[in-house]
Amino acid sequence: MELTIVDVFAEEPLAGNQLAVVRGADGVTSEQMQRIAREMNFSETTFVTREADDRASVRIFTPSSELPFAGHPTVGTAWLLSGGTGTYTLELAAGAVPVSFTQGIGWMTPPPVALGGTLDAQRAARLIDLAPEQLAADYPVRFAEIGPKFILIGVDSLAALKAATLNEELRQAYLAQGFPVHNVFVFTDDAYAPDADFASRMFFHAGSVREDPATGSANSAFAAYLKELRGGEFELVMDQGVEMKRPSRLYLRVGDVLQVGGRTQLVARGEFAAGILQTGP
Repeated sequence: MELTIVDVFAEEPLAGNQLAVVRGADGVTSEQMQRIAREMNFSETTFVTREADDRASVRIFTPSSELPFAGHPTVGTAWLLSGGTGTYTLELAAGAVPVSFTQGIGWMTPPPVALGGTLDAQRAARLIDLAPEQLAADYPVRFAEIGPKFILIGVDSLAALKAATLNEELRQAYLAQGFPVHNVFVFTDDAYAPDADFASRMFFHAGSVREDPATGSANSAFAAYLKELRGGEFELVMDQGVEMKRPSRLYLRVGDVLQVGGRTQLVARGEFAAGILQTGP
């Protein structure tokens, strides 16, 4: 098996969201994939089980579980398998996802987003340890699902975004009450950079509370959310990962077809040690 590490949604290497891509994984069991993903300890690791000139079958694992879809693993894996040109389709558990490359940017057309109900400001603010008045009045809190399930919470300033933290005890309590707060995406239109439109952070749980430097699936959900909120067609730039010192940039095209784009940077190539899959559980 070949192992490649890339940075996705990264304008330069050693930024963005890290991804490990394992090629030649057709004979690897689900349990072995999970152990390798835990060893990598990135947000996600992908396993290419079959590949052709223009498409491949791919599975995506976090350190703790398998995902039907995730954005940066899709863009990064397609970049690696295609050489960053043309259109390449990944066959995922969530369905076929095409990625087209133009001027160095991989544009992913995500699976359909299902927008859900709302959560009141007081409960949403407590979930991220903020006061209700720090939430953005123009952006109602919404649930969304695109394989992974998200809650989208708008805050009123960059200061509020920086102060946000995930209250894991309360998240577990909300889950027990039936609220789908699996992944918490916090955003503001008070952007980090003058050439960006929004800034965001994304908190999730994978064995422990983690923060994601760049989340293509959450930004896909956010694009659908903005489409419903604003209507029309527009493009925007999202910065994420700044607080983690992993600055990431995602490009969103919002219209009848939603697309999320970004650049991928090669970091390292290697291979697994002989006999690694013969080790015990």
